[in-house]
Amino acid sequence: MPITSISQRLLRLILLIACLLLILGRPPVAGAQDAETEPTPAPTPVTFEGAPVVVNGQELFLLQTRVGSVTATERAALVSQRIARLASNPFAGELVVTIIDAADATDIVANGEVLVTVSNADAAAAGRDRHELAQEWATLIQSAIAQGQTGVSVRALSAGLALTLAVLVVLIVLIWLINRLGNRLLHRLDPATDSGRLPPTLARSEFYQSGQFSRLVHGALWAFKISLSIFLITVAVPVVLRAFPDTHDLGTRFGRVLLSPLARLWDGIVLVLPDLSFLLVLTAITWLVTRLITLFFREVGRGTLRLPSFEPEWAAFTARMANFLVVIVALIIGFMSLPFSELPVFQGISAFVALLLTLASSSAIANIIAGIILTYTGAFRLGDIVQIQSATGEVVGKYLLTTRVRTFKNEVVSLPNSLVLSTSITNYTRLAAENGLVLHTTVTIGYDVPWQKAHELLIAAAGDTENILKRPPPFVLQKALNDFSIGYELNALTRRPELLPRTYSALHQHILDRFAAAGVEIMSPNYIALRDGNALTLPPAPLENQPPADGGRRTTDDKSPLANRIPPIP
Repeated sequence: MPITSISQRLLRLILLIACLLLILGRPPVAGAQDAETEPTPAPTPVTFEGAPVVVNGQELFLLQTRVGSVTATERAALVSQRIARLASNPFAGELVVTIIDAADATDIVANGEVLVTVSNADAAAAGRDRHELAQEWATLIQSAIAQGQTGVSVRALSAGLALTLAVLVVLIVLIWLINRLGNRLLHRLDPATDSGRLPPTLARSEFYQSGQFSRLVHGALWAFKISLSIFLITVAVPVVLRAFPDTHDLGTRFGRVLLSPLARLWDGIVLVLPDLSFLLVLTAITWLVTRLITLFFREVGRGTLRLPSFEPEWAAFTARMANFLVVIVALIIGFMSLPFSELPVFQGISAFVALLLTLASSSAIANIIAGIILTYTGAFRLGDIVQIQSATGEVVGKYLLTTRVRTFKNEVVSLPNSLVLSTSITNYTRLAAENGLVLHTTVTIGYDVPWQKAHELLIAAAGDTENILKRPPPFVLQKALNDFSIGYELNALTRRPELLPRTYSALHQHILDRFAAAGVEIMSPNYIALRDGNALTLPPAPLENQPPADGGRRTTDDKSPLANRIPPIP
């Protein structure tokens, strides 16, 4: 073999070995190295679902695993339906629940029907032995079926029907009573029927006679009867539904729907019960304080109790003011104790109302203050005869805002207290009972009549008048010496100021009679006559037999002494 060929073969062998060494000695690829060094993730734990099996409102057991594509919730619904069907069948007879073991599961069977299958997954989820778990579930199912069959037995159905019948009878009787009582009340309130039992004020009012009151009451009673009937029916329906096993759950849910508003209302009442208790105690204390104030000032008004520098007639007004202040303070304290009083909306409303009262009640506040001042200054009392501006009469009312005076014409005049305080008040009663009230009237007599005779006639007229006191005796004052007459003022005392108009009228009548009988001419207020021999200006009765001043000559128009009288000049 030639040397050249040998060398070529060695060279090829060396190159081949070098390539193999390069391939075997190359560093590993980064991706492959990372894949080899990445940690293996831990297996995801198996999560178990949970759905209860419920029969007749009672939870029997819990299914936590699925079977194939059927979830635990779907399994629980199917199992509940199967067990409930057997439990609600009154003709199924006595059922025995048995257990049948298989290779990977245990079946719970009743009446030849598989009710539920206990798998190894169910046992693992419960942490129990499969056979032991199946035995427990079978016992629970057996008990539920027995209870259900007892509920749907003939005795249970009879009891449910009896309860339903009783509820219906009671419901019908209550609705009949409500309708009957409502019709009787409407009959009593109908203006076309006898209304003798109604208050006279309501029976005679136009609002009642027109039938508007009857229609209003009819509408209110109709709404009340409908509302009460609906309430009774809604209360009776859950009772009837709960009497039967098949509708027991529906009745329970329906009752919850009805009772949930009442439950929330009860929770609200319980929440505010401490505040309500405080309000009740505050109301009781306020009532007790007002009663004590009323009793105390009643005794002060009667004179049983005496307070220094306190008039008994102030007692009634003071009691009303004190009670008013106590009630206002109690209302403020009660409102501040309520939970919603701290809400911004109520605070804003309170501020707005206070602003309105401040702006709109300035005159009312002035009248209230004036009424308090008038009460405690003693300007007048109830029953006094007073003159306030143009109103003269008896004080029949003293209130916070007004004073009422009943005039001698039987008119009631209401005067604002601020006006009464700012004007002069003439009280005719205050001293009349002790010293007497002086009545005075003025007449003018001519200079030709001696003043002694004028005094005598006036005093005699006062003595003839009823309600005029004899002691002290009446007296006369010469008030003025006029151009053509003398002014005489008669003064007489009386203790009956409530009879002022009648007393004045009687006094004037007796003055006229006395002066006419004495032939004295009254020239009040002024009288101008031509003294040409005509008759005096006297009433005709005393002068019927007196010859005429013209010597007995009369004309057809002169048939009485008044024929030639010159009319007075006003």
